[in-house]
Amino acid sequence: MDLSGPLVVSGLVVEGNRVTKERILLRELTLHEGDTVDVKGLYARIERSRQNLMNLGLFNTVSLLPTFLSEHEVFLTITVNERWFWWPTPIFQFADPNFNTWWLTRDFRRVNFGAYIYRYNVRGMNETLYAKVQFGYAKEFALRYRFPFIDRRQRWGLSVGGGYAEQDEITIGTEGNKRILLKTPQRDIRTVRKADVQVTLRPAHDIRHHWRLAWTDARIQDTVVERAPGYFAGTGRRMTYFTLGYSVVLDQRDSRAYPLSGTYSELSLDRYGLGFAGRGEPDVTTVYGTVQRAWRYGKRWSVGGSLRGKASLGDGIPYYVQEGLGYDDYLRGYEYYIMDGQHYALGKANVLFALVQPREYRMEAMPLEPFRTLYLAVYLNAFVDVGRVWDDRYAAANPLSNEWQQGTGLGVDIVSSYDQVLRLEYAVNRLSETGFYLHFSQPF
Repeated sequence: MDLSGPLVVSGLVVEGNRVTKERILLRELTLHEGDTVDVKGLYARIERSRQNLMNLGLFNTVSLLPTFLSEHEVFLTITVNERWFWWPTPIFQFADPNFNTWWLTRDFRRVNFGAYIYRYNVRGMNETLYAKVQFGYAKEFALRYRFPFIDRRQRWGLSVGGGYAEQDEITIGTEGNKRILLKTPQRDIRTVRKADVQVTLRPAHDIRHHWRLAWTDARIQDTVVERAPGYFAGTGRRMTYFTLGYSVVLDQRDSRAYPLSGTYSELSLDRYGLGFAGRGEPDVTTVYGTVQRAWRYGKRWSVGGSLRGKASLGDGIPYYVQEGLGYDDYLRGYEYYIMDGQHYALGKANVLFALVQPREYRMEAMPLEPFRTLYLAVYLNAFVDVGRVWDDRYAAANPLSNEWQQGTGLGVDIVSSYDQVLRLEYAVNRLSETGFYLHFSQPF
């Protein structure tokens, strides 16, 4: 059969979606009935459609099989294997910035415990219900519902949620790039109430816009005001404010859990304090940006890098809304340090080699179908991180600020089913300190 000419998609069928509505899957396809495409473009769009479906987080496996009906006709069969959608997940979470910092003390009083209850794919529409009940070091209760689409064209989405948190120990600053902790036994040193609503627009497969409005009411004890006068805006024990934010995201990665190729870009602007909440509002605007890029070479090699930065604009930025490096963003090799500051830049580079190439294993003895497919891949990871924090408030007591820092090392990354990632890394930093570290997320 000569397939050199254009092909028309004469039809398609979806199989295996026992819960998920068909239109949720069709939204992710880059090919639809009636489209015309050449053979090369057909396979490229089939692979991108498969990646889009996997990135929904609803399926263990996805396959798209073309059947050529004639020289100019092709029929597509989409077969999915759905995940388990109820997840009452126990919480055993370290209160420190990362596992490695907690391991220095191994203090189980610094552990949060409880349960998340996730219900994914509610109504088969990829909606998510989330509840959290947490005790231990910090008590926290939260509830959220996410609608990925609220219109017929599946472009607009909505998310609403809120929560309450309280704890008797908080970080009020840093000295020597280590946290200063303040504790008030038998009483809560800080309580926080939050609520937010977010509207999303997805005009194309890879582009998302997010608009958000959040309300925060935080209260502290007098001891915090005395020990850390700049913790809140003003001199009071309470700070109530609204936050207005906008983000635009371009996501063309092959996998959101552990990308080996593709691009991710994000730009976010957030305004803390809109001028009408009253009680000691902050006056801060933050700008955050990130760019990630990965290239795949053959079946085993992948090279990737990322650049990200954050700038905080305003006078007298409260410590409560300031965050530098050492929490969500960090330099590998500096896991034991916090670099407070108003601005930061961070670059990361990785070279990956697949020790165990990605593969799916079937375990027919497993009684539940969503758990019969095991995904496993193991990568050797060589990395270099470079970063800097600019700080004009706390730098005198923190020597790592206002200087470029660097970490290099080797690691082994294990990627398994349900987007689980375990990273075991050995790193050396600019201070010539070495260490072995564990992380539970992708390197970027």
